[in-house]
Amino acid sequence: MNSITDLLDLEDNDVIIKSIDIQGQTKILTLETHPTAHFCPICGFRMYSRGIKKRTINHPILQDNYSLVLILKQRRWRCINPDCHYSTNESFKFVNKSRRMSNATEMLIVSAYKDLMETSTSIAKRFNVSDTFAHEVFDRYVKLDRLSLTDAISVDEVFLDMDDYCKYALVIQDFHTGDPIDLLRSRRTNVTEPYFTLIPIEERLKVRYLISDMYNPYIAYVEKYFPNAVSVVDSFHVIQWIVRLIDNYIRALIKKFKQRDREDFLKQHPEIQPPFSIPLSNEVYLLQKYRWLILANQSNIKYHNDPRMDNHFHALMNTFDYEDALFRIDPKLREYRELKEKYVQFNLRNAENPAEARKEIQILIQEYKNSEHEIFRDFASLLVKFEDSIINSFIMVEKIGDGNIYDSRLSNGPIESMNRKVKDLKRLGRGFRNFEHFRNRFLYATRSAPILNAVNEYNTVLYLEESEDE
Repeated sequence: MNSITDLLDLEDNDVIIKSIDIQGQTKILTLETHPTAHFCPICGFRMYSRGIKKRTINHPILQDNYSLVLILKQRRWRCINPDCHYSTNESFKFVNKSRRMSNATEMLIVSAYKDLMETSTSIAKRFNVSDTFAHEVFDRYVKLDRLSLTDAISVDEVFLDMDDYCKYALVIQDFHTGDPIDLLRSRRTNVTEPYFTLIPIEERLKVRYLISDMYNPYIAYVEKYFPNAVSVVDSFHVIQWIVRLIDNYIRALIKKFKQRDREDFLKQHPEIQPPFSIPLSNEVYLLQKYRWLILANQSNIKYHNDPRMDNHFHALMNTFDYEDALFRIDPKLREYRELKEKYVQFNLRNAENPAEARKEIQILIQEYKNSEHEIFRDFASLLVKFEDSIINSFIMVEKIGDGNIYDSRLSNGPIESMNRKVKDLKRLGRGFRNFEHFRNRFLYATRSAPILNAVNEYNTVLYLEESEDE
């Protein structure tokens, strides 16, 4: 009795459990209220009972592994005043009028949306409601506002392609907590400019660090909207820039060797007609399968000394063998990796020491400027352009995670992780048409403590709805 009344948020003197029947894995509870005197709210006359109406209510909360079905015995009351004849039905606070499910169902539906792996279809199926009803319940309770700006915020885009006006959405994140501050439907100026300018200047002045990639409009946010802030270019994107150029060079090599292989094959077999398959050459095999040895940070590579059989070469080879074979294909590959690794190692040093980082980057810039390789001369120009923003990434600030407070370098790593959640939500939902629903769903699922509609107690909301009905 106590567990059931607790489950339904009842007091012992509110209801009487007349019977409990078990049918398979379902418990059927018959409930009624204590008989009490009723008086007409219109004229004050006494009311009399016109009989009992039974209502069947689904209550999708398991009790001892049983699902619950509630049979409510509601008395119907009518005023004895012949000039009034006001009538009403008895009410139970855990179920709204004209509903066939308990009010707790709505909160369970809303709570289920917290899991990004759930869809409206899966939630509706679990609670035996329609997709439209589950969607409507979520939209009724979840309308999340923007969080306040902090002194360190991150911005980045994520590809949604929801419509012509919602291609690249803009994610704004609190770097300290990792909570998303907001999600804008577009990164276009006609969306971002009115949004940021409407934020009170007193709040925008609190921002000290704006973390982003090297997208110029994001860098310009500092001067346009956050006068007290400095731009911070994420170190990952700087390394990614040079890695992409090296990868493009490797892809060009693969294309060149494939063309060579095709021409040699046709010379040896002039009679053959397409389609035909060309045996994989050693160069193409190595460049396709093991170019990661050049692109990855060398400190992250786990070299294995024990030889393993390679089915292409029909020989025992270890990581060092593959590395040497790659360098024999093109000596530039060794030089590219060594120059790239100099920046990678620089990036790993001098955390919390921006002054020392500035000295080192000047030396690197000079070396890259004098390089015989064009891509590293271009890289030097990039470092010169974003030097101040790159140096700012060596600043350490407090970060909160897993209940701990620790120091962390400013970076866009957390927001990149959050962007994957946006993509997962879009993929699992198989497309969204309503951006506001998508925004609220994303913010609700990723914030640590979302507030529903500025009202946390669902009974309060339902009480207001019942009052309007009456």
